[in-house]
Amino acid sequence: MLTAPAADLAPGRFRAFGGVLQSDRPLPGLPVAAAADDGQFPFWCLVTHDTDAAPAHTPEAMIAGRLTYASGPIVTLSEHRATAELLISDTGRFTIDTEARIIRHLAPAGVDRAAVALDLIGVVLPYAMHREGAWCMHASAVQTPQGAVAFVATRGTGKSTLAAACVQAGCALVADDVVVLREQAGVVTVTPSGVPLRLRAETARHVGVHADDADGWGKVRVAGPRPDSVLPLAAVYLLSAASPEDPVERVERGTRAAALALFTNGKITELLGGVAAGEALGRCVRLAGLAPVFDLAVPRDLARLPDVVQALLQWHVAPRPSSLSL
Repeated sequence: MLTAPAADLAPGRFRAFGGVLQSDRPLPGLPVAAAADDGQFPFWCLVTHDTDAAPAHTPEAMIAGRLTYASGPIVTLSEHRATAELLISDTGRFTIDTEARIIRHLAPAGVDRAAVALDLIGVVLPYAMHREGAWCMHASAVQTPQGAVAFVATRGTGKSTLAAACVQAGCALVADDVVVLREQAGVVTVTPSGVPLRLRAETARHVGVHADDADGWGKVRVAGPRPDSVLPLAAVYLLSAASPEDPVERVERGTRAAALALFTNGKITELLGGVAAGEALGRCVRLAGLAPVFDLAVPRDLARLPDVVQALLQWHVAPRPSSLSL
């Protein structure tokens, strides 16, 4: 007997970064868009073409930059006329046509659709949004009464864990892994990603999350409320490890040091060539002049996480006045 495929194992409309991504193939792990979603921004169509050959850049394309994932795959960016191409060693070539709002995926035979979904969220859509003026940070973010607070740290040093602890304390999850910043009317806004927060099973148990249903990467989803609209950015926190007995303290950075931190922790910084990198740094200077960036010492002890969450909520307990209508 034939049965209908699971919603996330079928082509269709998926929620991503405040809009709708229309895909002609399954994107496992991405939330399926509701019928009421209008997909105003960003609205992208993913069109897939299969190939038996190893995908390569268009011959006339100029290589702009390259990054290597911690897990091994390599991403190279090239530009050709009005389009940009991201060639990812394990999932194929993604050609971004900003004017048509189409991403054309040249997919190798047998490509892992879950890996495609992760690459779309982790690098392809962040680069597409960068071309439209956003700045995407490698960070996690939660909602407080003052707006979104973002956590930046090197991979595996606690940003997702801290976000999960805040969610367990009642905060809404704004984003994990990719935090999208935009400047609007003199205010920095954060667009909710719509993508679930995922933690290693052992870490999830430490913050009180049921961790019996791990995915193929050994991660579990953290359930919790999620905001439906853009939020003002209340602060960015650059996390560093402190001794278990140290107090929870924050120190605000000056604009120059803050901008450099935003730039170096960009999701696609390594892909940018010289001219594009200079423009992106200028964008980060403007963002750093509009929202505070703090260094936050986090005790290296999971038992102290409640202290960190309590401090964050005390610092951001009252809504900040804003001229931005969200």
